[in-house]
Amino acid sequence: MYENYGAYAGESGGVGGTEVIGTMSLVIMGLILFYIMFMQYRIAHRTGQSDTAWWAFIPIANTFLLIRMAEKPTHWFVFLLIPIVNIFFFFKLWMDVARNCGQSAVWGFLVMIPVLNFLALFVLATSSRPYEYPEDSFPPPAERPKQPQKVG
Repeated sequence: MYENYGAYAGESGGVGGTEVIGTMSLVIMGLILFYIMFMQYRIAHRTGQSDTAWWAFIPIANTFLLIRMAEKPTHWFVFLLIPIVNIFFFFKLWMDVARNCGQSAVWGFLVMIPVLNFLALFVLATSSRPYEYPEDSFPPPAERPKQPQKVG
């Protein structure tokens, strides 16, 4: 009558459904997180932030990288800490990043829309348009990577 006294549901020897679902959820969330971080890394290279592109893999630092990619002052980070206001500022940052990638600001807007953000990040990270430095931006012209020359 009490042969299974003290036994828990998961001790039957088999793998329960909740363990499999939980593990798969963690794996999928990890892959999504890596995709987003890697796309931000690629976008950082495209926007001329090659020296700090690795910040994309570090929480909080990736926000400072986003601010640098949008060519905004560092104090914008404070605005990102204010509830509700931060939504507007994230939209503005991603729209400026899209422009710096040579794309329409709409792609930056789409980065903030769930599900569509995967496509928008991919477009921004892999588009063939080269980044064009503004005339008054850092780094100085002598230190900038060479832009591909159009032939013909």
